[in-house]
Amino acid sequence: MAPIRPHQKTRSGCKTCKQRKVKCDETLPICNNCTRRGVECVWGSTSPKQELATQEQSVVVAQSSSAEGSLAIWTLGEGSSDLLTLELMHHYSTAASYSLSADPDATTVWRGIIPQMAFEPQNQCLLQAILAFSALHIHYEDSTSHRHAQVATDYYNQAKFGIRVADTDGTADVNAVLVALCLVARYEFASSAAVFPIPGEWYNTIREIRRNLLKDRTELQDNVMHSLLAAIAPPHLPTSLTDQFPSALSTLLISAPDAEELHDASVRNAYQESIYFLEQAWRAPLNRCVGLWWYMMSNTFLQLLKEARPRALIILAHYCAMMKHITRDGPWWLKKKWGDEARRIVSMLDARWAPCLGWVLAQLDPERDSQVFDFTGMDTLSWGDAGDGRHF
Repeated sequence: MAPIRPHQKTRSGCKTCKQRKVKCDETLPICNNCTRRGVECVWGSTSPKQELATQEQSVVVAQSSSAEGSLAIWTLGEGSSDLLTLELMHHYSTAASYSLSADPDATTVWRGIIPQMAFEPQNQCLLQAILAFSALHIHYEDSTSHRHAQVATDYYNQAKFGIRVADTDGTADVNAVLVALCLVARYEFASSAAVFPIPGEWYNTIREIRRNLLKDRTELQDNVMHSLLAAIAPPHLPTSLTDQFPSALSTLLISAPDAEELHDASVRNAYQESIYFLEQAWRAPLNRCVGLWWYMMSNTFLQLLKEARPRALIILAHYCAMMKHITRDGPWWLKKKWGDEARRIVSMLDARWAPCLGWVLAQLDPERDSQVFDFTGMDTLSWGDAGDGRHF
C-alpha cells in the first residue's frame, strides 16, 4: 500500500479546510480546495495581522460618482483563483450585467449596487451567483471555452449551497439572498435545454423566490430592497407582442374533447387560472412576461403538465409560442428554440385538438411544421368561432 502523503495542518486558513485537516492555500474569497470540491468556504475571525493581509488581498469595490456606477478598484493576490475572479467580475461589469435589463437605471443597480452587496462577508452566495452568471455568459459567447463552462458549474453549485445554508441559519442578508436567487434562476433558465416534460431547476428557484418574498415581505418592504426591486425589474419595458391573446384557448373550458375531466372542480380551476395568468403575462411588460406564468402556476396544474394532459400541453405550447415572439430581440439567457419546443409539444397531440391551436400553428415555421396535423375531414370553423377569449 502506498504511504500516506504527509500534509501540514493549516492554522490560518478557512474553517472548512481546518475541519477537513488539510492545508488551505488561503486564496480569497474562496480557497482552491473548496472551489474544487464545490463546498462552502467558511472563514473565521483572524488576528489583526492576518486581517490586514486579508484586506490587502481582498477585492475593493467602489461606485463611481457618475449615474452609471461601476466596479472600479481592485487589489488582488497573485493566485490563479484571484485572476479568475478578476476576469469574471470584469466581464460581469462590462458585459454580462447589461444583459440583465434593458433599462439604464436597472443596469446601474446590477452593475454597481449588487456587486457591492456581494462583497459583504455574509453575502458570499450572491458573489458566487454573480461569478456563475458571468462565466456562463462567457461560455455562451464562446462555446469552445470549456473551462468557463466548468467554472460556471462550480460557482453555480456553490451559490445553490450557499443559498440553502443562508436559508437555514439566517446569517445572510435576505436582500442578497433574493438577488442571488434571481441570478440563479436566470442561470438555470439559460442552461436548461427544454421546458417539457419536466420544468428544470429554474422552476423550483422561481418558487423559492416566491416563498422568500412571502416570508420576508415586511423586511423587504421596510428597507432599501423595496426600491431596489423596482429598479431591478422596471415596469415600463414593452414586449414585442402585437397580436391579441388567442381566443381559441377559451374553447378548452367549453367544448374541447375529453370534457369529462372538467367535472373535477380542482382540475377545471387549475386550467382556468393557468389561462388567466398566461393572459396576464401576455399583456405584461417584458420583465414580468417571462416568469409570471411559472411564478403563479399551481401545483395542480404542474401535475397535469407532468401527466401530459392535452389541455395543459396546449397552454404550454401557447407560452412557448409567446416566448418565440418576445425573445427575438431579448437577452441571451432567454434564447431557446422556442418554436421547436412548441412544435414538439404540438406533435404530442392528436388532431382533435387542432382547433385550439390555430394561433400556435400560425407561429411555427411553415416549411418545417405544416404537417404537424392531418386536418383531413376536420371542421375547424365551428371551433374557431367559439368563445371571445375572456375567462372570468
